[in-house]
Amino acid sequence: MYDARRILRDLADSDRRRRILTDFWRYAETGAKAMAIVQLAKALHFRDETIRKMPAEKKADLLASRIGAHEFDQVLEVALMQYHTHEQNGMMKAFLDLWGVPNENGSIEVDDYQVPNADQIRDGVRQLEGQYDRRDIAIYLATAGLLMGEAWQAGAWAVADEMADLGS
Repeated sequence: MYDARRILRDLADSDRRRRILTDFWRYAETGAKAMAIVQLAKALHFRDETIRKMPAEKKADLLASRIGAHEFDQVLEVALMQYHTHEQNGMMKAFLDLWGVPNENGSIEVDDYQVPNADQIRDGVRQLEGQYDRRDIAIYLATAGLLMGEAWQAGAWAVADEMADLGS
């Protein structure tokens, strides 16, 4: 089972983790960023304004220091979503197209579609792993299971687990 903390801690290397968390500060809605600032200020005993004035990369580092804290789960999920919709949308589109899932540049715009099973996901990985980094694919699959819900979890998480040995 994957949650945002596990994805960021176990699948993302430090550079990707920083990019993912920086994308939160660049692209998340104002309310989500305000909530994160309040949570960080409370957890780190900073003033809200101090955090608000920091560059996105510094705020990303502060978020990274809180990855183990449950109260940041929602913020981390939003960060993963923003990263994929802004930095990895080409990869998402390639996989969704391969699986026959209607999408608009990697964003699923319909409710009625066939969720790929584990074998279809594995086949997609075999076809596209030469074009995309294995770690990025594993993060995408784990995130899809987390954010898309139960229908995606069995297949996506099974293949993400198989890919967890990212050293190869």
